[in-house]
Amino acid sequence: MHGWRTPARWARTGRWLLVPIAVLDWFSLVPQPVFVAAFALAVVGLVGMGAALVVRMLSGRRGAMAALGVVLLLGGLAMFGLDPFPGSVPFLDPWWPQIVTQPQHVASAYWQLAGLGVVLTGFGMLATLLVAAFAGKPGTSYR
Repeated sequence: MHGWRTPARWARTGRWLLVPIAVLDWFSLVPQPVFVAAFALAVVGLVGMGAALVVRMLSGRRGAMAALGVVLLLGGLAMFGLDPFPGSVPFLDPWWPQIVTQPQHVASAYWQLAGLGVVLTGFGMLATLLVAAFAGKPGTSYR
């Protein structure tokens, strides 16, 4: 009945919500509304997994949570800028079927989605600390 309060369940559910976008990334002839819906579902999944980590970190120290939040936020932004997959591979273009997306584009999409998840998690940690700092009494801890 109260299973939605369990962060582990959020993480498991979040992983399953990433499956549709992972499958649809491989096909280039998917209608745009379907792709947008799958991406929105993936973002909900990423938020669920990030929220599970934030809730898990609430039982620890604020300093560790702040440090991890900053590292995740900066690391996610670096992931967006340092996409290691090339835009195109010249020898693949002539013979690759149009219905299937080329592997480097799919890998780049997965990399960007992972970067988005890292940024959202870092932002969630820092926003949670900010709200806790304003809402909590001085000298209180999470425990």
